Amino acid sequence: MRRSFIPAKLLVTGGAIGALLTFNPAHAQDQSGAIEDENEDDTIIVTGARVRQGGAQDIKHFRSVSLDGSQTLPRPSSLTLEGLMGEHDLTLPPQAACEELFCVNVQSMSARLPAQPDSTVFLGMGFESGIDPDAYRDKPLSLIAVVDRSGSMSGAPITKVKEGLHAALKQLGEGDRIGIVIYGSETNVHLPVMDVVGNRKAISAAIDSIEINGSTYMEAGLKLGYATARDELAKSNGETRLMLFSDENANVGNTSAEGFMGQANAGAELGIGLTSIGVGRIFDGRLASKISSVKGGNLFFIDREGAASELFEREFDNMVSEVARDIRITIDPAEGFIVADVYGVPENILTRNPDGSVSAFIGSAFLSSNGGGIFASLDGMGDMNAPASVAISYEDALSGERGHAVANATPVSSAPPAQMLLAQSLVDQYTAMHSTLTAYHQSGDIEAANASFAALSERLSAAKLDGLKGEIELVDRLKSTSSEIIAFNTSPERRRMRAVIGEWEVTRHRGVDDIARGDIVSIDERMRFVTERRSGRDAGEDIWQRYQINEKQLHVIGSGLVFWYQLDDDTLRLRNGRDRTMIVLRRRADS
Repeated sequence: MRRSFIPAKLLVTGGAIGALLTFNPAHAQDQSGAIEDENEDDTIIVTGARVRQGGAQDIKHFRSVSLDGSQTLPRPSSLTLEGLMGEHDLTLPPQAACEELFCVNVQSMSARLPAQPDSTVFLGMGFESGIDPDAYRDKPLSLIAVVDRSGSMSGAPITKVKEGLHAALKQLGEGDRIGIVIYGSETNVHLPVMDVVGNRKAISAAIDSIEINGSTYMEAGLKLGYATARDELAKSNGETRLMLFSDENANVGNTSAEGFMGQANAGAELGIGLTSIGVGRIFDGRLASKISSVKGGNLFFIDREGAASELFEREFDNMVSEVARDIRITIDPAEGFIVADVYGVPENILTRNPDGSVSAFIGSAFLSSNGGGIFASLDGMGDMNAPASVAISYEDALSGERGHAVANATPVSSAPPAQMLLAQSLVDQYTAMHSTLTAYHQSGDIEAANASFAALSERLSAAKLDGLKGEIELVDRLKSTSSEIIAFNTSPERRRMRAVIGEWEVTRHRGVDDIARGDIVSIDERMRFVTERRSGRDAGEDIWQRYQINEKQLHVIGSGLVFWYQLDDDTLRLRNGRDRTMIVLRRRADS
């Protein structure tokens, strides 16, 4: 059953735009800055739980790929700063008692950012409210689950999706409704929207009956999902929200981020939010991050069996509870300073204004177990007692009214709170990891990557901060992987591997169900074994696997297949003598 939130004093940071649900603030402003008329009926329905910005809420996919023990460095596509920060509670301590509906808390410290040696001040932006947290009231939910059942979701991914759906069902109760849309090569309403109460067995059976089917036509899946949600708006007892379960690897129809974001934006204008639940090793984190950055969007990743139940038990009420939207945060630096960068903004949507201020834009803010964080760095030298002022404007997610708050930064502290120090270390970690991995995948300079990870590990260890243990383990794993690659580059195994690298066309096969004559197999240096299906109902589908190789055998990880291999000119023969499985491939001319 859906839970009421545990009352707690509201101390939220960054994209924590404030738990403002239904109110008419006496000092609210519209976007033009005009003061609205005072309204004596200041009704407040709010929770004291923490709030953070939408977009990516974790980097679990990046962590799972980095820590899987393979001898490859991950690409940084699913690494986002807001996701990294979302795994930590960065709630800033209050500077004074807040007796108003909304108070802005801006703190500053001396900047120590290796990637930005000219920065002198590091800002943290937090918000507080003096409202009664017990005033929060839960609202019924109409949940439209949109489920990817394409071939790439077979096995562990679809198992995690079903676990997530069952976990979501447990959180729903009186007044809540649920429906399921499924897509693969075909798209249909698998379960019409219905009341949860009285239909739990039927809903549970529908979840269990979802089967894998063909290609990833995500465009059609979202289109039918939003159409179903629009029909539900008039029947819903409260909020209506889509929940997309997918590896985000669309390969049919319009597969561009812009196309999906257009659907999400159009749905948000009608009041339909979108929560993305990512699964699968081949999860497209970059596409998912873009889609989840729109108004009403957020993103979570399920990295292992059992994680879905844990996530929905902890965060379900939060992930479906949008607090504020269309948020504009404007940082106005004091004379002598310039804003160098802003951190924790989904998709880094920033505008530099003619007066020297910088505005950051956030689609939405949600309730969260962790206080979020928006931070910034300033270059130059100015008044260290008042380095900047910060103003925010936002739209109440329920009433649609605009609100406004402003505050000056505290003097630059020589003894900043632990949350500020942690945030600065996370900014350093993200910046170093992202730039190092990007440079490595562009240039292949593994020695430079190894040195960068070693230096970052030393900095994080030297910080001696609570909360960095897992981050140090992550960076040390990347350092170890780069060391393994350096050793491997000069090994006999490397020379053997180079012989099988390339694109191959299947000419014959026996005993293998998920491959056909004419399919294309790509074997690359990052130990990926990718099969592009060219015929049958799975045409257009890519099967992503990993492999290991020694002087005689090639092991396709996850399939249980270990082949003896033989290379003759442009022909690669793979045989398994135990079960007589065989694949014969011919090197493509352009490979």
